[in-house]
Amino acid sequence: MSSEFAISARGIGKSYHIAHKKQHGTMAEALLHRLRNPFERANTEEMWALKDVSFDVPHGEIVGLLGRNGAGKSTLLKILSRITEPTAGEARLSGRVGSLIEVGTGFQPELTGRENIFLNGAILGMRRREIAKRFDEIVDFSGVEKFLDTPVKHYSSGMYVRLAFAVAAHLDTDILLVDEVLSVGDAEFQKKSLGKMDDVANSGRTVIFVSHNVAAIETLCRQGLFFRGGQLLYSGPIADALAEYHKSLKYFSTGAVQPVAIKNCKYLRTMDVVDDTGESTRVIPLGTPLRIRIRAEFPDQIDHPIFIAHVDNSSGQQVLSVASPKTERGIPGVFGTSDISCIIEHLPLPPGEYFLRL
Repeated sequence: MSSEFAISARGIGKSYHIAHKKQHGTMAEALLHRLRNPFERANTEEMWALKDVSFDVPHGEIVGLLGRNGAGKSTLLKILSRITEPTAGEARLSGRVGSLIEVGTGFQPELTGRENIFLNGAILGMRRREIAKRFDEIVDFSGVEKFLDTPVKHYSSGMYVRLAFAVAAHLDTDILLVDEVLSVGDAEFQKKSLGKMDDVANSGRTVIFVSHNVAAIETLCRQGLFFRGGQLLYSGPIADALAEYHKSLKYFSTGAVQPVAIKNCKYLRTMDVVDDTGESTRVIPLGTPLRIRIRAEFPDQIDHPIFIAHVDNSSGQQVLSVASPKTERGIPGVFGTSDISCIIEHLPLPPGEYFLRL
């Protein structure tokens, strides 16, 4: 491993043993079984959260970790931050490491917010004078000034994560590891945090960033690591890593997708969402068009029809509505079996699950 890299990982693996205990209907049955089989051991299954992961991250690089839940991203960050030890392999980090892996990681509950700021700086090897220089900036960013001398065990999860992020982002670290904990804060704080992340990313520090906010990863990161099932499947430019990630989402989320039949409608027969190759999909990567394909049957000629598509969020609220033009740019007429396409080039929706109505 070379010191030219901020992070070097070779053959990292992490396994866990899951016990499968026999279930009993009552406490008496469990006790009787234990008495009859005092030396019986529960069956265990070995599960590898990470397996044979190797990569290098140069100094000053901003890397996004991509993958579905359970892919191994958080496990890797815990190994890099020394929260847990790998079962196999090794990782070397060059420089001071700051991490925001879980809410309150590194905080001592009985100490006040003020004391925890200085404690975290000391853990990073900073002098008290260095910490004091950044102190006011940290407090101002976190917004917990009124509770600065209150033990952090009394903080809400939002206050906890605001102070934890402020400390990690403002103290002098060479490497910053950030997991999905930013989702704990409110929308205003998330926006401010992503702005600070952008500043950190442009300051020459090495950043490893995990988030399901794909737009943030695409904006902040230059390189990406794509994980699936505990294995590193791709390492390279963020655009290519995102492409691999979206392929994975499509594979796991859709399977053999078919057009949806429309019932109790006079004209419309099926509707479908397709990708740029015309294949059915239910995953729309951020920054790509929404393509709707409709099949309809018209027993009579209909001139200048108007097709309307509504998009609802997971709460059932309508968040978008589009219609075919009423002008000469619209559909002049339809008759018989017709295929109609609707393309929304710039889809103004955040990540989430949506429902389509026609």
